[in-house]
Amino acid sequence: MTAAARIRVPPAPRTRRAMPVREALEWAFGTECARLDHDEIEAVGGTGWRPFGMEYVALERAQLGTRVDTSRGRSRPHDDAELIATVVRNVLPWYAATLVADLARAGRTPDWMPDARPRLKPEDWMVNRWGRHPKTADAATLGIEGWQPIPRRNRKGVIVQDAVRFTPCVWDPTPARIAAARRAYLDWWGYLLAVQAALTGADLIRIKITRDMPPMRPWGGLR
Repeated sequence: MTAAARIRVPPAPRTRRAMPVREALEWAFGTECARLDHDEIEAVGGTGWRPFGMEYVALERAQLGTRVDTSRGRSRPHDDAELIATVVRNVLPWYAATLVADLARAGRTPDWMPDARPRLKPEDWMVNRWGRHPKTADAATLGIEGWQPIPRRNRKGVIVQDAVRFTPCVWDPTPARIAAARRAYLDWWGYLLAVQAALTGADLIRIKITRDMPPMRPWGGLR
């Protein structure tokens, strides 16, 4: 053996692709089709790939709202994708883990109702030959003191009392509905932050999780 042959060539340094946590989740659950394991012992004990019965597949489809490809010949997810799924399962409560996985699989964020503003609208509408008009009601039905019929004389000089009419209105969407949607978005953002912190210390092979996060409050332009 020549001296040149005895020289050991050092292995090439391992390069990892930098990914924000949301992109990593979408890659793991959307591209690699990683799955959450609802079995408590397996979820805590490791990341091994194992076959599942049809009962488990049906449960997954119902909980995640998606169809999982279980056909023969399907390649297993990348080890990093399995590890990401395990981290999500162990770091978050089950309802939060399924929400994060479902949104990542669809490539979506929670609907925080962009551009939503409470607007006062008629409660109901009526349609006649003159078009579409808000429905009115008699103010006396409110039972509020001070809403009295208005006396007047008709063309015959008889005093009659006209009812006070008003248009019942509602706020649509309600401030409470908008606040609930944005609270749900903030919850999702917090879930991603917890997963990001856990994945930063995980032994990922091909991926490096960056500190980039989605906007924290996109409705206010703040991060």
